[in-house]
Amino acid sequence: MKTPADEVGMKTPAKKVTDIDDLLIEILQRLPTKTLLQFKLVSKQWLSIISSSDFSIFHTRFVLNEGSLKPSVLFLDAIYRKPPTKFVFLPLNRDTKQLPLLDFMNAPYITIIQSCNGLLLCTYDYDNQSYFICNPVIKKFKMISCPMPPMLEYHLVGVNLAFDPLKSPCYKIISIWQEVLLDKDEENNCLCRMTSNFSMDIYSSETDSWNVSKIKFTSEWAIQFDHAVFFNGAIHWDSVAKESLYFDVETECLMPMPMPKPSRRYSGSRYFGESGGHLHLAVGQNPGYRLIFRIYEMLVDYSDWFIKYRIDLEAEMRSINLKPPYCDYDIFCLVVRSDEDKGDSMVAVLQCGTTLYYNFKDKEMEVRTDGPKANGYRYDIARFRGCEYFETLSCV
Repeated sequence: MKTPADEVGMKTPAKKVTDIDDLLIEILQRLPTKTLLQFKLVSKQWLSIISSSDFSIFHTRFVLNEGSLKPSVLFLDAIYRKPPTKFVFLPLNRDTKQLPLLDFMNAPYITIIQSCNGLLLCTYDYDNQSYFICNPVIKKFKMISCPMPPMLEYHLVGVNLAFDPLKSPCYKIISIWQEVLLDKDEENNCLCRMTSNFSMDIYSSETDSWNVSKIKFTSEWAIQFDHAVFFNGAIHWDSVAKESLYFDVETECLMPMPMPKPSRRYSGSRYFGESGGHLHLAVGQNPGYRLIFRIYEMLVDYSDWFIKYRIDLEAEMRSINLKPPYCDYDIFCLVVRSDEDKGDSMVAVLQCGTTLYYNFKDKEMEVRTDGPKANGYRYDIARFRGCEYFETLSCV
């Protein structure tokens, strides 16, 4: 039905706004990601704007600058066995009831390796070393093939993602290869020995190409190159040794990084990640009915770590009526989170499926019993690393 303004060729205030793309973009970028997905149905103009790569980076930068980009869930089941099976996840806010499926990927046994500002680095079919970058929100993905070394003298030990939308809409992928020495024993059997020599390849989405053997280095430390955290413009690797490494992506410099050395009793679950603009390492143990945690934080100058929190949840654990066997209360997933308003907190998933949400500021603990039970995964427990999921419109 036409309005009086339509009859005389006049534009309503709302029509004038939608005719000015710049003003419309300024308004739309302030909306949550889920709302924008729904608003794609308003008109072809809105669909075109919201789907554009320019708007996606505008929106991502806006929510980052406003401090409103926060993880909505923690992925726990890192192996996506067969689409459209859902990942096992823990909601971090009460608004998240379900997640986008990876049904747009026609591949089983997808494994999440890393989450970085809205993009997921995943792999499938380990034998072919097939990787891809995806954003489940916009249902887009890009296949990435790691270049194979000319000789079978290197073994792939890690693939990492670096993406900072505040600096660039492009991302980089780092692959780490460890040198292998081939030899034969007295019975002419082939032997393989891993050396301390490594090679690094760097992929840039801007050029869609690899720079092979860009950096070669030597390391004697037991560094987990398959467990990386992108933070402050650099990729950091966890290590149980007294020293690790981090790689400045922009300057392409590899630097040493000290690691805290927890006592042997803290040999259980371990968290290495970024929260609240700081690098954290969390370790925990379960001596019987108790749960004890230490949370380390890296100094700004990277000179050392300090113990930020040490907590013993003996009283809290007794209050939830523990029943034998106490091994069911071992920690198999641990995450540290920071919130500007609520302060620092910790999420610990126990093997029995109980999830503990502990707030260091209020010293209060919330207990939920709807988490996954580790005994249902048996030998796959090592894959649970609490991968945070961010909802953005970032392009791949």
